[in-house]
Amino acid sequence: MAIIKVTFASESLARYIDLNVILPVEAPGQPGAPETLAAKAAKPEKFKTLYLLHGYGGNQEDWLTCANIRALAEETNLAVVMPAGENSFYVDGEAAGTRWGEMAGKEVVEFTRRLFPLSDRREDTFIGGLSMGGFGAVRLGSFYHDTFGKIFSLSGAFIVDDIAGQRPGYLDGVGDYAYYAHTFGDLDQLKNSPKDPVWCVKQAIQAGHVPQIYMACGDQDFLIRENRSTKKQLEQMGARLFYQETPGIHDWKFWNQHLEPAIRWLLKN
Repeated sequence: MAIIKVTFASESLARYIDLNVILPVEAPGQPGAPETLAAKAAKPEKFKTLYLLHGYGGNQEDWLTCANIRALAEETNLAVVMPAGENSFYVDGEAAGTRWGEMAGKEVVEFTRRLFPLSDRREDTFIGGLSMGGFGAVRLGSFYHDTFGKIFSLSGAFIVDDIAGQRPGYLDGVGDYAYYAHTFGDLDQLKNSPKDPVWCVKQAIQAGHVPQIYMACGDQDFLIRENRSTKKQLEQMGARLFYQETPGIHDWKFWNQHLEPAIRWLLKN
């Protein structure tokens, strides 16, 4: 098991970006022991890969610090790439150096595939995240539907319908009008745009790549209404959706309960 911390020059952002990579290339155990040799022989030449996005207020360290992702990656022979996304919602801004979606959904994939033994097959490439990262995973996984085979979202911050068309003075539990306008641009043009995950899913379906999406949200989460609404919209347009609500709120206890099932679902044929 290797945990690699990388800083790379992002052309999309005109700056350096940090990311963490879990690469289960090594087989733990005693050198030469039969079980160690068997585990080493079972390692693939090219690893299936999960691009894992953090939430609002987080960074590339969150999943390593708060979740059991290292043990799950080792057990399943899954490489995991965790980029820094700041509070960008993984969308592309209008100003130079603000193409956060392109960085996370395209540039990081191309960069890590050059650097590490990762499969370049769509069916071996996944994207997931929590809260803001769940929003980003559905948007990027659908927008770059030629790249990603499956998507998961835990407590996704599907806020487009809440903030579209808002005016100065708007304030909610995540941000205010100035923040949303800075992040998403003209809020009157947000719905049915490339910054809208539901629109991106629709485009993927029209292109013949019907997204496979795993969604989970706690029944007491402050975003439960948004998740139920998104579920309904995705089902109506024909997305291949697995949706689950269980007791929980917007916290790491809930996300850790659903991380392993989400990964098992990604790897199921």
